[in-house]
Amino acid sequence: MRKLLVIVSFFTAGAVHAQSLTRKAAFAKGQQLEKTTVMKMNMNMEMMGQSLEMVNNNTMTSLLEVKNTTDKEVVIANTIKRIVAHASSMGQEMDYDSDKPEDANNDMGKMMGSSVGKTSHVTIDKKGFVTANDDSSLNEVAKKAGGMMGFENGGFASPNKVGASFDGIGNLPEKPLKIGDTWADSTVEKNSPNKVVTNYKLVAINGGEAQIALDGTVAKTIETEQSGMTMTVTMKGKTTGTYTMDVASGIIRKRNMQLDATGSMEMAGQSIPYTMKMTSEENIAKK
Repeated sequence: MRKLLVIVSFFTAGAVHAQSLTRKAAFAKGQQLEKTTVMKMNMNMEMMGQSLEMVNNNTMTSLLEVKNTTDKEVVIANTIKRIVAHASSMGQEMDYDSDKPEDANNDMGKMMGSSVGKTSHVTIDKKGFVTANDDSSLNEVAKKAGGMMGFENGGFASPNKVGASFDGIGNLPEKPLKIGDTWADSTVEKNSPNKVVTNYKLVAINGGEAQIALDGTVAKTIETEQSGMTMTVTMKGKTTGTYTMDVASGIIRKRNMQLDATGSMEMAGQSIPYTMKMTSEENIAKK
């Protein structure tokens, strides 16, 4: 009996070790997914010898609906269903909940409310790379929700640009992966110092799910306008995180990321240094 258990254990271990992960984007027409993203940001600035803390917490709920599938591509509609936001700075607090009509006319409601109910469309190929999109409204709300003056997704890579990996799919290389394999991806903007580099590692495959760990670096410089004045914001930081994806479809189920960054804001001849920590928790579930 003992020998039999040893033999069974040997073949079981071999089967686990042999599991591999391949890149894919398997969707069915009419399929609906609910995506919830919770972003939290703490930012500390030094101004005229004083320390100033800013806090931004945002939750955005979206509905992803597969509108069409062919043997070559998938069209996905993304509708923002709800935004809940909280911000505090210098003793002042602002709150917004798109489900509360009384919040529509406050400052945060005026900034974010127009994005609620908006639908955009993203077309991806069977590997999950974006071939077309009209998601300007989603990019805009990502900037607003990020709370960092134009840093989409709080400094993480901008979502769903043509040629990029669709953010609802595991960003894998186009070769089979086994546990322990590593790979990297980078986004560099032309004629710009902006660069995002991410390193990945396949940690585990269990029960039809794969777990990937990631870390990387972010470097960004942007110009934005605040109160009629031009502001240049620079940022350098490190990212860490994990995500869990469905092996059969390639769809991400859970994703957690953290950004720790430093930088400065240049405005009217003044340089304001800052430190920032941002976390993002994302869940995608069947509707």
